[in-house]
Amino acid sequence: MYDLPDELLVEAKGSIRIVTLNRPEDRNPASVEMLFGLTRLARALGEDAEVRAVILTGAGKAFSAGGDFKHFVATATDADYARAALDNARRFVEAMLNLPIPVIAAVNGAAVGFGATLAALSDIVLIADTAFFAEPHVNVGLVLGDGISITWPFLLAMNKAKELIFTGDRIQAADAVRCGLANRALPLEQLMPEAIALAERIAQQPRSALEGSKAILNMYSKAMMESVLSETIRRQFEQTQGPDHGRIAQAMIDRQKRNQQQG
Repeated sequence: MYDLPDELLVEAKGSIRIVTLNRPEDRNPASVEMLFGLTRLARALGEDAEVRAVILTGAGKAFSAGGDFKHFVATATDADYARAALDNARRFVEAMLNLPIPVIAAVNGAAVGFGATLAALSDIVLIADTAFFAEPHVNVGLVLGDGISITWPFLLAMNKAKELIFTGDRIQAADAVRCGLANRALPLEQLMPEAIALAERIAQQPRSALEGSKAILNMYSKAMMESVLSETIRRQFEQTQGPDHGRIAQAMIDRQKRNQQQG
């Protein structure tokens, strides 16, 4: 559905759309195809008059383990690629915040970097009790993620957000619920049934009332678009081309080459 790459699966369940990140062998990292596809998908879902609710989840054991290796290296070595990727990042955040229908994240496993951003841009977050979040951009020489910059300060106490962003520490499911990153934690086998039941319940509500309510609530994050998000993306570009990120990216390239030679 919606003319998407194979890395994104969309299942129609009545007026609900279940979107699955589909790179399970690599723990669903965000490739360039997935990133640009998600932007198109968010726009298409908003234009689909039949849709009343969306569920986001990941195939296999992870929700999303962040950006993939090729994407990570390309942003550090190709300025044009980095700029195009960051331009798309802004469009994706805008598309998610403008998406008029409720989005439920069913976080089935690790949600790292981009995975944490996806959950933060959703409206309701259900998390498996074995899953976790992490925002490790600082660990690889980058400022915090784009969607994180305009959501976590609302979802968390600011000093807690700073601690988690400055360290890149994991946030286990129970802690994620306590600090506001998730609505509730569930055993993995109950996660999708609960997400579907909640989506079906929401889908019964008048769409105009849902759209209006979501638009009002998203004004808080959207108010940060021109200031916080613009500054985040500006600094992200500078740092993708900077010495800290470049050094870390090169170390990862060298390590991969050694592993390939040894293999």
